[in-house]
Amino acid sequence: MKTPPLEPRPRIELVDALRGAALLGILLLHSVEHWDFLRPPVTPPAWLRPFDTAVHDGVFFLFSGKAYAVFAMLFGLSFFLILNRWSERGINFPGRFLWRLGVLAIFGYLHGILYCGDILLVIAVLGVPLVFLHRLGNRALAWIAVALVLQVPSLWETGRVLFEPGYQPPQPRHWAIYGQLFNVFASGSFRDVTITNLWTGQSSRIWWTIETGRYTQMLGLFVAGLLLGRARVFEDTARCVRLARRALLWGAIGFAVFYPIKLHLGAWGLRGMDRYVTDNLISSYCNLAQMAVSAGGFVLLYQWAKARAALRLLAPYGRMSLTCYVTQALVGVPLFYGYGLALYRHLGPFYSVLLGAAIFASQCVFAHLWLKRFIYGPLEWLWRAFTFGSIATPMRKARSAPSTPAETAPALVS
Repeated sequence: MKTPPLEPRPRIELVDALRGAALLGILLLHSVEHWDFLRPPVTPPAWLRPFDTAVHDGVFFLFSGKAYAVFAMLFGLSFFLILNRWSERGINFPGRFLWRLGVLAIFGYLHGILYCGDILLVIAVLGVPLVFLHRLGNRALAWIAVALVLQVPSLWETGRVLFEPGYQPPQPRHWAIYGQLFNVFASGSFRDVTITNLWTGQSSRIWWTIETGRYTQMLGLFVAGLLLGRARVFEDTARCVRLARRALLWGAIGFAVFYPIKLHLGAWGLRGMDRYVTDNLISSYCNLAQMAVSAGGFVLLYQWAKARAALRLLAPYGRMSLTCYVTQALVGVPLFYGYGLALYRHLGPFYSVLLGAAIFASQCVFAHLWLKRFIYGPLEWLWRAFTFGSIATPMRKARSAPSTPAETAPALVS
């Protein structure tokens, strides 16, 4: 017997807006990277080079490793919201959620055929342990989260680099794979790109996730989001503000500790792969600290009425994050790759980020207009339909419905 779809519930607007901000950061980063095809323009004018350098460094400093981290944390939060909601209905949670992740994995694989940097497949695979970990108590989960975000395998390898004479880390496999992909992206046809991404492109993201230690950090953030959901932090304004202040404080302290270390690795005699391995770990710690600062700062700004009026414009964008994330690549890849307009030859970071801002503006307007009439984004609705094996889930709003009805769980991670 098919499980009837759940009735929509009011959403947590702050969570949607925070997700929208993270999605904007991911879009700007992908724009500068030309959707994992980071090649400089053929002949950039001299006057533009300082702007390109400033934009490239600024976008990577603000968003690289931070925007995705917010997404990962909110995935764990959404996991709890779904668990709580489905438990009220007596739905077989483990089986149904594993199927839901399977559907997301299929979405991710299909998306990855166009854009090898897709993260949906990785999220789906790393989401599986949550189905079993959620049975543990808060203390056990907290220790697991800490161990995971510390990236113990990466920490072990860094320790070998620093304290084991003669140890030479191997070059990451994803370096060679990306080298192969760039030639296809530059001069290959659409058919060449999609055929290459059936496996080689997909494997580049998988190896990158493993070899950078991102898989442990992401799972740790999933668990942290689950704990935030259990604590009902986002449902209590006073507690949410207190947590945001602590995140801001400890994030600033962490950044003050790790960022100087990152800057001085060369001065300490680390070169080649030794420096790469150490920098990768320290950068991950810096990113977590900056993520805490940005997320805490966002929550605090949201309490200020004038700032909230602007930041809440991101909420519809965050509610339709699955649709918007996928369509970003549908637009960006043909713009930059060789089989399309090949803008990688002409646009450096400065103009690329302006193009990304234009894509964001159009997507944000579309999300606002769409959600005035519909409860879910197109891909969000399709994901729900496959999850429950039913198309009975209403998509269009009833005339008597409130202005922003939707399921409690966030869009991309619901």
